[in-house]
Amino acid sequence: MSLKIALVESGTPATHIFSRTYLPRVGIPTMGALLKKLGHECHVFFEALSPLSVKDLRQYDVVGIGALTSTICSAYRLADALKGKGPVVVMGGPHATFMPREALEYCDYVVQGEGENILQELIGAIEKGERPERINGLAFLKSDGTMEITPPGEPVDFGCLPSPDFSLCPQLAPEKIPPIITTSRGCPHACTFCSVTAVFGRRYRFKSNKQVISELRPILSRSVCFGDDNFCAHPKRTKSLLRDMIDQNAVPLRWSGEIAVQAAMDDEMLGLMKKTRCRTAYVGIESIDSAALKRMGKAHHADATRSCIENLHKHGIGIHGMFVVSPDDTLSSIRKIVDFAVETDIDTIQICAMTPFPGTQCFEEYGGRLLHRDWRYYDGMHVVVEPKECSAYEMQREIIRQMKRFYSIRRVLGAYRPRRAWRIAYRAGGYILMRKWAWENAGYVERLKAGSYPKSKPKALTLPEAIGHSMSPTAILTSDTDLNT
Repeated sequence: MSLKIALVESGTPATHIFSRTYLPRVGIPTMGALLKKLGHECHVFFEALSPLSVKDLRQYDVVGIGALTSTICSAYRLADALKGKGPVVVMGGPHATFMPREALEYCDYVVQGEGENILQELIGAIEKGERPERINGLAFLKSDGTMEITPPGEPVDFGCLPSPDFSLCPQLAPEKIPPIITTSRGCPHACTFCSVTAVFGRRYRFKSNKQVISELRPILSRSVCFGDDNFCAHPKRTKSLLRDMIDQNAVPLRWSGEIAVQAAMDDEMLGLMKKTRCRTAYVGIESIDSAALKRMGKAHHADATRSCIENLHKHGIGIHGMFVVSPDDTLSSIRKIVDFAVETDIDTIQICAMTPFPGTQCFEEYGGRLLHRDWRYYDGMHVVVEPKECSAYEMQREIIRQMKRFYSIRRVLGAYRPRRAWRIAYRAGGYILMRKWAWENAGYVERLKAGSYPKSKPKALTLPEAIGHSMSPTAILTSDTDLNT
């Protein structure tokens, strides 16, 4: 018999860098396409798009929930409302993968690592009424309450996966297909703060050019985001794809994607990116200090960063510089980041506090210095590790100050360049988001100042709680009014 299955991507109401341009991850609709092929009735839901009805979800045979660390509390809230009340509840994603014991307090099964093959096998076992002990890549509780973890699943043949089926999402009208395409999986690098290699390994896999172009066709009139972790990780393959896009008239209105600094050292690559209308490259710069880059496991040196920016500017490609502040950094290093960004005229930036996500090397490195494990704040926007050279409050305050300095009114109004008027809108968006974030998180900053952090384990949260009492718009740091100017 076929099963009725709901797949949910948990969301967060918190303000973050993508709050104004939400794009769902493609993993959930890809799994939906696989299960549909097997004959199951499958629906896909994105919690960030609209509230979900627990009552409606209880009508499904299986509910699968995917979550990141920053959205796991929302996932726990939903799973807790469903477990034991009808559907079999399955959780997956990087957080559940590395914290299975915690996740199993709220769900029946945890799919660990790449979920496509494992979930298909699990659904087959549920359909037949069989126990899942022989399925690799699962965690579950045995009848005596002990946890069983089966051997890891085999790597997924990414090139054989179907295209994500957004038609399975009742929240989206057919003409509103999200303009996001993931052409590859994995990354050959091993940054200490990134969970990509922990989940997918360093084996880089990609779809055929033919499949990518078929996914591009319906959205050529729109701005497309390539959702790869590192779009140019395999230069030969990326160049081949870009050439085929040109040759087959499959060039979108414009596109953006995440690249490493090294990609901007390749003039041929940048030329093809320009010809295919790349507007913005999201560049993992991370730091302008070579010693800090080495500690992070980055493959480039600080002296390459300036050349990267110059080369992208030369080809007319916009730059979103992504920086990470380590708990071992100083306050002056944060100021130097913005000095550098202003000097080199980077279009937009984000400065993240290094966040030790479960499964990463830095989780092991900084585990003894964690301020708390309230996962809602493990989003790169909140300081959650005790710094070495200053207090957590001082580091959080300095990040806010420097982000506000970069996104000042003067810099918004001065962003215009010929043929790059979009910079004004982008920086204006940064101006709004940064101030909105500071307003919403005044309570968290005050708690950093007072040194009062939650110590208890994560719990299933109601929606108001998921938003967070510390996210309430309280009075804005009257003792530090300079943060709000």
